[in-house]
Formats: sequence, structure tokens, C-alpha cells
Amino acid sequence: CVGLDDFKGINEQFSYQSGDQLLLALADRLRAHSVRLGALARLGGDQFALVQSNIEQPYEAAELAQNILDELEAPFIVGDQQIRLRATIGITLFPEDGDSTEKLLQKAEQTMTLAKARSRNRYQFYIASVDSEMRRRRELEKDLREALPLNQLYLVYQPQISYRDHRIVGVEALIRWQHPEHGLVPPDVFIPLAEQNGTIIAIGEWVLDQACRQLREWLDQGFTDLRMAVNLSTVQLHHAELPRVVNNLLQIYRLPPRSLELEVTETGLMEDINTAAQHLLSLRRSGALIAIDDFGTGYSSLSYLKSLPLDKIKIDRSFVQDLIDDDDDATIVRAIIQLGKSLGMQVIAEGVETVEQEAYVMTEGCHEGQGYLYSKPLPGRELLAYLKQSRQDHAASL
Repeated sequence: CVGLDDFKGINEQFSYQSGDQLLLALADRLRAHSVRLGALARLGGDQFALVQSNIEQPYEAAELAQNILDELEAPFIVGDQQIRLRATIGITLFPEDGDSTEKLLQKAEQTMTLAKARSRNRYQFYIASVDSEMRRRRELEKDLREALPLNQLYLVYQPQISYRDHRIVGVEALIRWQHPEHGLVPPDVFIPLAEQNGTIIAIGEWVLDQACRQLREWLDQGFTDLRMAVNLSTVQLHHAELPRVVNNLLQIYRLPPRSLELEVTETGLMEDINTAAQHLLSLRRSGALIAIDDFGTGYSSLSYLKSLPLDKIKIDRSFVQDLIDDDDDATIVRAIIQLGKSLGMQVIAEGVETVEQEAYVMTEGCHEGQGYLYSKPLPGRELLAYLKQSRQDHAASL
């Protein structure tokens, strides 16, 4: 089972007509394997089924899957546009994994879904643990409905450092789920589940309320220049009530203008760029700052950056972590910083863990940094102590 990665974002950026043409071009390219494939069929949406009847060893299926991924590396030409596709592939074998088409296809789809959740643009064989993993995901999805009323969700906060004077200028609120049986469940696992089962709106509003309440407390304790950053999920960004909810919270907690920063992802923006733009404008008018998170990993182009009301670009940690040893990552980081500055935006580097990384982004003109070099995410009480200590250290250095 071949599933295309982020196909919705491609549709939004290039138009649905271009998306349809892209699928046809993909089918033509996949037919290049027709000598070895027993069948090629589109399952609907962004998924295809490939059947090979002459495979005798698993490595042959792996080679075929890798060949398909390699062929997708070359861009597709649709009209006058070049579009790059990536895919994730789930593989099942007959008769080991099933004795019917239905079972084999179901398991291939499950395997592909789990592979996407872990890391995209790869292939994965079905193994027995896939069934237990799918059962675990269904259990987590059910348990997530009770996580909020049972007080299993909580926030931690990671400082953001100004490179002008190395003071703490902001914190990012990060949600955590302490499951009674499974322990700490990572956000990249339960947030997609919350988007699927519809609890993301209630959870997202709870996060906003808790973060604004906490910011108000810290402001009252004398940290008057502090800024709170909160992530918005894709579903939350496009929800009709979002501007009203944020505006109400800003008034309830009497937060100063530009003290609340809302982070959106590139892929989230591309789900529905028009609705996103309207909501971002409303949020901006309410006094919130808007940051684009994980920049460089999605489909944004210069034209979108110019047309959207954005205040800050956050460089994705995947580029920062290897920039010292990888010239390509270093070049990308430099280009993002220059792009942000040319558009009048603040630029913050995520995932700063070494002094060498800090020195590089500072030299290139990055405004702020965030990462374990400064602090891990901390509970509210520990973050308050960190703020007080940082203020004392800064005063002592003057």
C-alpha cells in the first residue's frame, strides 16, 4: 500500500486540478513497474495498491519499494510547475501475513499508517506487532477522551532566549499526557489521535486557557516583558470559534498586546489557506503575535509568507541539530534567517543544544534561541524559579 505524504498540502498550494494531474502522472510512473506488478489500483484519496505475484523473497519486495521511493525523488512536471512527491509504503506478504486480498490489504494499510506516524518517505514490512500497535492506538484514542476531565494532561514550559542580551523573553507552552498505564505519551502520538476523535478543540482551548492563566501569574510577579507561545493544531487553526476564544482569553486575563504568541505550522496553513489567513488576521487584530513553526519542512513559498500576517519564523530543529556537520543544513539555516529578516520578521532557532550551534545562528543574525542548551521544558513552579535565577544572574552581570 503506497500512501502519499502531505498530499492535502500539495492540493492547497497548487490547486486540486493540479493534484489530480499529479496523481495521473504518478500512476504513469508507477506503471513503469508493470512488468513486475500483477496489478496497480488507486484505493482512493492519496493511496495506491501495488500487487506483485512473482516475489519469492522479502528482499525482492524491499527492492521494489525502494525503487518506487527512488523514482519519486525526481520532480513531476504539472503544467509549468515542478512538484515533488514523497510516499510511505506498507508491505504484506502472502501467505505469511494473510490468506485473502482483504486481509493483506488491510494489514498493508495499517502498516503504512504506522510508518507514516513514525517517519515518512520510507517502507515498512507488516509484523505481528502492527496489530498490537493498532489496538494500542485505538485504546489511547478512547482513553484520550477522558484525559482532560481526569486531569491527566498538564503543561510544561521551555524558555526562549534573546540573543541581544541573553535574557529570557518568552516561554513555549508544551502539552504532556501522563497516562495511568502507559506513562508519558508523546504529543506526536496523541495530538493526531485527538484530531481524529474530535477532542482536539477542547484540549486546545484548555491549553490556551492554562497558558494565559499562567502568563498572567508571572506578569503579576514582576516578569512584565514575558511572552507566552502556544501551538495551534491544524484543526484548531481552521475552527470557526478560534478568534473569539483567543480574544475572550486576552480580555479575561488582561494580557498586554503581543504577549501571547500563537504558533502555526506550514502544513496546517496549507490545509485551507484562505480560512487560515482570515483567522490569523482576526487574531492579529486581537493583539496576538503569529509565528510559523517548523519552518522549512512544509510547502510555504515566499508568496505565502508575504501575504500572511506573520511576525516570527521558527527554524525547525531538524536543520539546527546538524548544521555544524552538514553544509546543506547550515546553508538552509542561513537562508531562512536572511529570508525572515528581509520580510521584517523575528527569527528563532529551535533545538539549540550546543554552544557551536548557538554561535552559528547568532553570527548569522538570528534573534532568539530555544533548546536544551538553555533549559529543558519545565513545570510552572520550576520555570518560575528559573526566571528568578535568570533575573538575578542578569542583574549581577550589569
